[in-house]
Amino acid sequence: MTLQDLPRADVKAILWDFGGVFTGSPFYSVDNYAEKLGIERELLVQLVLGYGIPDGDHHWHKLERGEIPMIEAAKESVRAVRKAGVQNFNVKDFFASMGGKNENAGEMFEGVKRYKELGIKQFILSNNIREFGKTWKAMLPEGLFDGIVDSCEVGVRKPDPEIFKIALTKAETPPNQTVFLDDYPEHVEVARSMGITGVNVGANPLDALKELDALLNVS
Repeated sequence: MTLQDLPRADVKAILWDFGGVFTGSPFYSVDNYAEKLGIERELLVQLVLGYGIPDGDHHWHKLERGEIPMIEAAKESVRAVRKAGVQNFNVKDFFASMGGKNENAGEMFEGVKRYKELGIKQFILSNNIREFGKTWKAMLPEGLFDGIVDSCEVGVRKPDPEIFKIALTKAETPPNQTVFLDDYPEHVEVARSMGITGVNVGANPLDALKELDALLNVS
């Protein structure tokens, strides 16, 4: 289902990814760090975060499901990158290269507020880790979102359809009245396969807001 197919009256809830929407995305912002290490960005993201491979035993998948601590996953990330023949990798430098809070975060939150004022429920649906919880949740304006579905708390991560079912239950809306935004195309495709309207957030998240504003006739 596309945005053009979804009448305004049918939008009851919006599910927002966090990283890559309100912060920098590893899929667009680690290029310089990857180049410095002499490795392709896609391979670096796969080795560290496990994106591009099926959900399973990858150390970061386990971390995002709350099964192992950050320190264990970080050690495994270093081992994986070194095994690929890359030296001088540092997990802290990797995340610093993502840019943290993006320069458009304020406008993104204003978009959430606009849609909330229309009576549309707003939820965060994030693959995240316990050790980052206090930091990233503190970035959310108080009272703006109606709830959070955090992978490490529910024990399942995107792209597993189960986490979308959990979010829909929390939002109390059916798939065909729900919009989902994410910076990773596979997550968007899974949402669409479930009847949820999916929006892929690119390098400039504000483009996604323009799509939603057009759908909802918001100026």
